[in-house]
Amino acid sequence: MKLVVACLVLLACATARIPPTLRGYDVVVEREDSQSVELARALREYGFRVRNHVRGGSRPTLALVYFTFADPSPGKPPWLHIRLADTRSGVIMGAGSVRLDSLAATPRARATAAVQSLAAP
Repeated sequence: MKLVVACLVLLACATARIPPTLRGYDVVVEREDSQSVELARALREYGFRVRNHVRGGSRPTLALVYFTFADPSPGKPPWLHIRLADTRSGVIMGAGSVRLDSLAATPRARATAAVQSLAAP
């Protein structure tokens, strides 16, 4: 019984970090490159339900889209941008960005920072 209560408390804490506009959605991460794998892991750690493909008749679903942008000005580091788009309407439901400097040197560090920026109030 104590284990069930502990699991429910942990689940409630994890979903409390998800912004209210994104609750109830699954997130689809289809690609299997190192950055996608780490983004899927970071999303799961934050309490998102993550799948690897779209299924008809399932819960509302968000598609993960990410890209890097580099300002052509010298000395400015590139940024990793993530977007969560509703698979039915195409509307961007959430967005986050992280600067790709020495603090975000690995795919795991970039993914964790990007998801934290997505979940920030």
